[in-house]
Amino acid sequence: MAIKLPTTKLPAATQDPQNLIIYGLPKIGKTTVLSTLDDNLILDFESGSKYVSALKVEINSLKDYAEVYKALKESEHKYKFITIDTVTALEEFVKPLALKMYRDTPAGANYTGDILQAPMGIGYSFQRAAMESIIDKIKSVTDNIIIVGHVKDKSIISAEGKEVGSVKDFDLTGKAARIFAAKSDAIGFVHRDENSNLCINFETGGIASAGARPAHLANKDIIVAERQEDGTFISHWDRIYPSLKG
Repeated sequence: MAIKLPTTKLPAATQDPQNLIIYGLPKIGKTTVLSTLDDNLILDFESGSKYVSALKVEINSLKDYAEVYKALKESEHKYKFITIDTVTALEEFVKPLALKMYRDTPAGANYTGDILQAPMGIGYSFQRAAMESIIDKIKSVTDNIIIVGHVKDKSIISAEGKEVGSVKDFDLTGKAARIFAAKSDAIGFVHRDENSNLCINFETGGIASAGARPAHLANKDIIVAERQEDGTFISHWDRIYPSLKG
């Protein structure tokens, strides 16, 4: 069938960031802010949700993951959001799968060591492929996926080759952080403001690597969970996902 080229601008299909990455310092409240998002299933890969009331499933093995994925495929209820918490833990979690994938190739058939110690650095590509295979399967059973990560300090190098500062960045090994960020619709840094509200910062050129394609998020610092005097939070996730406004 011949492709019909448009003659007028086509409307945006959605303003929701269907592939969202958030990251922040340990214990800052990443899981707490996610627990305030309605119909969000948190897949907990590092036992970080024990003290938070949420829709959550703890995953400690590839067998656990396979059973959860099977249940999601067969469930009559399709979660609007599914969160991977955290992709930093997932990176370690997929090592046996990555090793199997490598051993299924002629070059890796007899390899028995750590996948990241495989010759010529090939193990990193298999680890990324293993992570992507799991994330892609989760994407297939939800409209919106949220990937949570930890933070690392990345050096800022001047034109003369000197370190002149640092910026907070998404913590993954090798090229994984850059590849996952490039595939996302938005990447935001989770922090608390002076009133202890939980915020997601999408500002480029700030203290953290961040950015967003949707116009309503680009270069914004958004209060997502507003802290009340009793310590509870009022959710404002509709500021991230406009479709929640109804």
